[in-house]
Amino acid sequence: MNLTDYTRETLRGLQGVAVVVETLKSDAEADGLNTGDLQTDVESKLIEAGISVLPHEQWRQTAGHPWLYVSVNTIKYLASYFFSIDVQLKQDVSLPRDPSILTSSATWELGSIGFAVPQSFPDKIRESVNIYISRFITDFSAVNHPSQ
Repeated sequence: MNLTDYTRETLRGLQGVAVVVETLKSDAEADGLNTGDLQTDVESKLIEAGISVLPHEQWRQTAGHPWLYVSVNTIKYLASYFFSIDVQLKQDVSLPRDPSILTSSATWELGSIGFAVPQSFPDKIRESVNIYISRFITDFSAVNHPSQ
């Protein structure tokens, strides 16, 4: 089993996920990238694909507490943005040497770094995040809805 297969398997049996989009820096928001828009983009794509987006109370009652974490870190320098994007599925895991130790850890992840000029920056980030969410949906569906 290769690494992609292994991480994909960690999605098997999930009933849905909560979505957390990290708050963006103020200069990124001033140049048109909005945390709320990213949150809406991610949730809409998941719902469209038939993946439940869990409200907080339902998430708290869901085994493993799975959550999809989206982080966009930016540095604005002169006429460019340098950025990193990280999309992770985090869920509860325990240590084989001591199963009483339970923590949240990323079991599936995609990320990249790049740069953009301020005019194209918001669209480039949203497009990249959407590509990663599409990949998550593909992997999730492969192990949870194999007939599709």
